[in-house]
Amino acid sequence: MTVKLFLPLSLILVFLLCAADSRALASEPGHGQLLAGKSKSKKTASYPKNFSGNASWYGVPFHGRKTASGETFDMNKLTAAHLKLPFHTKVLVEDPKTGKSIVIKVNDRGPYAHGRVMDLAKEAAKRLGTLPRGVAYIDCTVIDDDDDENS
Repeated sequence: MTVKLFLPLSLILVFLLCAADSRALASEPGHGQLLAGKSKSKKTASYPKNFSGNASWYGVPFHGRKTASGETFDMNKLTAAHLKLPFHTKVLVEDPKTGKSIVIKVNDRGPYAHGRVMDLAKEAAKRLGTLPRGVAYIDCTVIDDDDDENS
């Protein structure tokens, strides 16, 4: 009987903690606007052009749910979650181990796991070759709108 109650209560606790993290992030200076979908201009926002770190992927449990940007999450698209980059930012993501690279669009917030810089949609992780590993080291370059126009 106790075991049957433990699992549902544990899941509720995890959900509440994740929701609290989201609200705490929204209350930090500059983040509330991003979470509300009113992102700052890319010209004035301060974020790194290049960054590296561990990335994970997410899929089935979130497929079809709303993302922080308001879009419906599709695990079969080349999208990702990032804590600070403005929504719709394009990022070149490279896996030095596989040598593969893709361009993703930021449409969600996360990852909330310590030490990770990005959560990739399942399809993005598949094309990058990181899906079987679960977590992989990646190199990222933000692609400016100006970069697209000059190409």
